[in-house]
Amino acid sequence: MRSFSLASAASQNFVAGLGIAFSAGVFVSLNLLGAGGGRPESAHVIQSANAILSSVWFLSACVGGTYLTLLGPAVTMCFGICTYAVYVGSLWYYEATGRQEFPLAAGAIVGVGAGAVFITSGYIQVAYSSDENKGKFIAIQNTLQATGSIACSIFPVILNRHNVSRAGVPIPVYIMYITVMLAAAALALLALRRPNEVTCGNGAVTSEWNGKRSRQQELAENLAVFKEWKLLCLLPAFLPAGSFLIYLGSVNAFQNSLRARSLLSFIALVVQIPFGHILHVILDRPAWSRRKRGLAGLAFVGVPLSVAWLWEVIRTRGFDRSAPPPRPVDWSDSEYGPIMVLFVLNWTASILWQYLVPWFIGALGLPSEKLSHYMGVQRGFLAAGEAICFGADAARIPYVAFSGAIFGFYAAAIGALAYMCTFHVAE
Repeated sequence: MRSFSLASAASQNFVAGLGIAFSAGVFVSLNLLGAGGGRPESAHVIQSANAILSSVWFLSACVGGTYLTLLGPAVTMCFGICTYAVYVGSLWYYEATGRQEFPLAAGAIVGVGAGAVFITSGYIQVAYSSDENKGKFIAIQNTLQATGSIACSIFPVILNRHNVSRAGVPIPVYIMYITVMLAAAALALLALRRPNEVTCGNGAVTSEWNGKRSRQQELAENLAVFKEWKLLCLLPAFLPAGSFLIYLGSVNAFQNSLRARSLLSFIALVVQIPFGHILHVILDRPAWSRRKRGLAGLAFVGVPLSVAWLWEVIRTRGFDRSAPPPRPVDWSDSEYGPIMVLFVLNWTASILWQYLVPWFIGALGLPSEKLSHYMGVQRGFLAAGEAICFGADAARIPYVAFSGAIFGFYAAAIGALAYMCTFHVAE
């Protein structure tokens, strides 16, 4: 039996997965309940804070490879997780007082931290893995993120099982979220290692860590990737990857009761896990060429993704955002069944897109020193897409236009990945 080692690539990937589970995973759980607790009267402020978050996240992630190299994974991820705790505290403050200053400022703070968390986790899942287990490493991290969201969703489901209103998130939920975030930050600080301290299964070092370059040199290397045509071709795939979270959180809060929202998020997160591992089996299938694996994975994700967003366009044609339903849909209502099917289909296909894109980056055969910069830009443009969606949601554009635009972005993204996989994925 192989002995456990915290310095192994698999262990580092697991720790990074726990870090993202109890930072971004908790954030997902809270957003699926409805931004800022899901009160219609507070949604505008919280969506504005989230727009600030994503705008700052775009900038911090695009240069994230620089500060990851300078600070190392432990400090980078610990800092990022702590900013998520500040953000959750600001939502609690706003829920209690109605004052806008703290959540708006916290949006900017967590924008920096989100870049730190996702750069670290994304770099570890791609750089520390081999071609035979890259899909597995990505699936493990995303499974842990989903598990963190599930664990944090169970509590609201229990608390809200008799709540059929749109009421906000209870105080014990906020306390629980902040506690697990701070515990995850401490774990990341103590457990994560620099790449030259990490070994793969055969004992070899996974990656060299260039700590000799200055801050100016690192930043110049980071910015230089924006001139590369491969990165520019991938930008359409990066941009819409986080849009579903904003859209689903908004339409969920508009239409459904708090306990119905809690159950929707819980079921969607559970369903995500097995489908993520089916995708990793496709992407890591040893008998297939890398190009065949990529195209098969793209079809596995792209077809249901297109169906889900087209369904959203059709069903929201009659929605009027200025007039929410006088009685929100509850889980005991007959129309809740189709709502759940679509929500789960949309969530699962959209989250699998976030599994797929890092695999494509890893399949390009990039040198390790460039990989962190590509992962940073990927997360940066995901955040830019989220910022656009938060702004659109704060402007209360009709849901049919909102979902139609997202569908169009995903269609372009599917075409971009199909082109890259057919002509430029390295075998």
